[in-house]
Amino acid sequence: MYSKTLVKLIDYAIFPAVLLVFVKITAIVFLANYMGASYNVEGFRLIFTTPAEYIEINTYSSLFMYIAVVAGLIWVVVKAHIFHDTHISPRLSARLLEMDMSELIEATEIIFSQAFVWLSYAWITTIIFGFQAYFGLSSYLLFWGAFTVTILSSAMLLIDLEKEIITDRKSFEPDSPRKPKVIKFEEIKEEILV
Repeated sequence: MYSKTLVKLIDYAIFPAVLLVFVKITAIVFLANYMGASYNVEGFRLIFTTPAEYIEINTYSSLFMYIAVVAGLIWVVVKAHIFHDTHISPRLSARLLEMDMSELIEATEIIFSQAFVWLSYAWITTIIFGFQAYFGLSSYLLFWGAFTVTILSSAMLLIDLEKEIITDRKSFEPDSPRKPKVIKFEEIKEEILV
């Protein structure tokens, strides 16, 4: 009924969503108490008495939330450029295997699925920051900083995607060392029966 890719994307999206909500709520509560803001609690809502306090706390808590997004993006970019199974250096691969840390090496499907999820959250939060800045609920500096970091992260992941496409294309060239050797069934049968 559901595709495996969609189920994996949903699975990869759960942790970042919970993390971002947790960081935003924790930052709001911490900053409200740290800054000594006056607020009332009504159910699950904090109602600030002055708009200036709300804007300041919203901006800083959004900054903390975006830092969590950037941490996830940095981890995915590092995995894409360093620990990607298609272009990891043999020396690093051997060292990771020696240190029993070979689980850091990730397959293309996993890296690009996680990259899609983290980039989606980065773009969604950046767009939300833009709307908040436009309506005066947050600082424009936060929006432009998030926009710059999101553009750079997208570019880094596109560079890795380009490497992956070039690597795949080279593996199908006639004289490529990466070209998989075609083994005929007769050869396997002869080796097994001998």
